[in-house]
Amino acid sequence: MRPVLLEMAGFGSFRDAAAVDFADADYFALVGPTGSGKSTVIDAMTFALFGSVPRWNDRRTVSLALAPTVDRGTVRLLFDAAGARYVVARELRRLGNGGVNVRNARLERLADPAGLGAPGEPTEVLAADSAVSGEVERLLGLTFEHFCACVVLPQGDFAEFLHAKPADRQKILTKLLGLGVYDEIRTAANDQAKASEHTAETLAKQLAGYEDATDEAEQAAATRVQTLAAVSAQVDTAVAGLTVLAAAARDAEAALARVSSERALLAAVQMPADVVALTSRLAAAVRTAAEAAERRRAAERADSAARVALTEAPERAGLEQARRDHDELAEKLAARPGAEATHVAARAALGGIVAAVAENRAAREAGAVAREEAARTARTVAEEVARLRAERDQLAGLRAPPGVVELAGRLREAQRAAAAAAAGRAAAERADTDARAVLAAAPDRAALERARDA
Repeated sequence: MRPVLLEMAGFGSFRDAAAVDFADADYFALVGPTGSGKSTVIDAMTFALFGSVPRWNDRRTVSLALAPTVDRGTVRLLFDAAGARYVVARELRRLGNGGVNVRNARLERLADPAGLGAPGEPTEVLAADSAVSGEVERLLGLTFEHFCACVVLPQGDFAEFLHAKPADRQKILTKLLGLGVYDEIRTAANDQAKASEHTAETLAKQLAGYEDATDEAEQAAATRVQTLAAVSAQVDTAVAGLTVLAAAARDAEAALARVSSERALLAAVQMPADVVALTSRLAAAVRTAAEAAERRRAAERADSAARVALTEAPERAGLEQARRDHDELAEKLAARPGAEATHVAARAALGGIVAAVAENRAAREAGAVAREEAARTARTVAEEVARLRAERDQLAGLRAPPGVVELAGRLREAQRAAAAAAAGRAAAERADTDARAVLAAAPDRAALERARDA
């Protein structure tokens, strides 16, 4: 690495901008009184490359790089390396809390190997910010410590080197050049040799314990190994069989527990005490429901016939009705004596018909009440039957209790009684229909009364 141009502003003791040109110097010396900034020039070069200075004794320290009376400082170094020209720059800023940090660090390679990095010159950015120091180490082939030991000898160490004894100078050179690593290597090699010697002794003792390892002993050991392998295989087979048997035993225990639980549940099941009564009620409800259904169907047929007859009846105009009434009045006036006798007879017949109609209506209303009652009973019985069927499914494994055949016979008798009731209801509805027909065929009561009044 060959420096070409160093520019500083606000760095160390250089508050104002300053530049050091190394372009035409093969050798140079920095001279001047103490405190004139000779060491600062070397510090600026080192700081531009690595972001730290060796005499600060801490690579993380940057506050000493900024001049005390400024808030911003810059360092820029132009140098040649490996046939190319590079420029590295760093900026220092003072923070509000008094601290200092580094910003805008950049390492660039100039397109022109003879350029000075003036504004506008084409460059290639190689690294920025925290990556600059690592890229500089890769470019120079030296770390910060090696650069300080081999290129930039610290001022205090140089003075100590000039005034030291020959033995102490060797120590200083060993420290500066990092030769102490060889002492560390020697120490590590000695430690490893001692460890290897100890391992060798241990192995030798172990080998001494195998002096009886003859061919016959090896053959006997191999035979024992084969025997143990065969026994191990048999044991593995037996263990697998035991595993299967253990699983089967667990399954059998679970099945036994399940069966025991089911048996306990079945033992607790008892036939309800009112099964016989419910069966009788079911049979009666079935009969009543059948009777109600037959009566309802007959009533519906009669209603349909009446509606059809009403629809087919001809319409009468008012005038025709009036003419018919006048004709009828004339006829009635002519036959008034006979009409009065007929009226008396019709009134008597009307009374009998009204009584019959009232009786039939009462019978029909009683049938409707019975049908509703039968329907309610049928729903109750159906719910009870559903419950009994569920219990019957649970009791499927039990023997049929005595008396079931008798109950079935009683059920059939109840069904026959229900059919007879349905027939009775149908007969009552037919009687009601006949009574209505007789009432409809009787003379008009109003006309008879008018004839009587006339």
